[in-house]
Amino acid sequence: MRIAILAPVLVFLTILSGFFYVAVYEKPPVPGKLLPKTPQTVRIGTKELTEALSNGPWVSPGLPGKALYKIGFRSCGDCINYELTEFEDLHKANIDTRVILYAQRGDSSAAERAIVADLACTREWTIYQRWMEDVPDAYPEIYGAPPAAESSNQRSACLEWGRVVRDRVANVMQQNGWSMEVPALFWRAKNGDWRVFLGDDERGKRMIRRELGVPQAS
Repeated sequence: MRIAILAPVLVFLTILSGFFYVAVYEKPPVPGKLLPKTPQTVRIGTKELTEALSNGPWVSPGLPGKALYKIGFRSCGDCINYELTEFEDLHKANIDTRVILYAQRGDSSAAERAIVADLACTREWTIYQRWMEDVPDAYPEIYGAPPAAESSNQRSACLEWGRVVRDRVANVMQQNGWSMEVPALFWRAKNGDWRVFLGDDERGKRMIRRELGVPQAS
């Protein structure tokens, strides 16, 4: 009799605790998307993810600490916001921010494609810094326009490189049940597992800092 009475109570408490967790730790879900609002461990496709990131056209300041990969495109507002709020402190902690930029298919200017191709071909962090320090169109005005991305087979391949990496990573995310978002952030946990956070979120930033051993923003 006592068990029969307790069972519904336990079920109710379990459901209530679930609602409490969602209310405290999760944002309302986006229709059609399963978005991790806290850092997640990649369980499926880890080999493909490793190959895509490590062999991607990333540029970085070459710091000796842990690596944080960031995938995005130049006009991505959340990507820019993440850099403005996080990169300075990450660099102070010797985190090597490895940025992979791609030009969106059908939604990028000739100048953007040319600079993305230049980044992939040269792998120079200075080019990236210069491009990010002002509005996107300022770079060719100040530093001169690089050759068109379609001006040679090599530059066309460099342009496509970032897109291929983005697509491969998106495939891995889909295998794990998540839709691709940018910025897409990846780093290694202490046990070697790949960790991921998709998008820009204040709580997520704090958790990434904690996992990378970076002091919290004041």
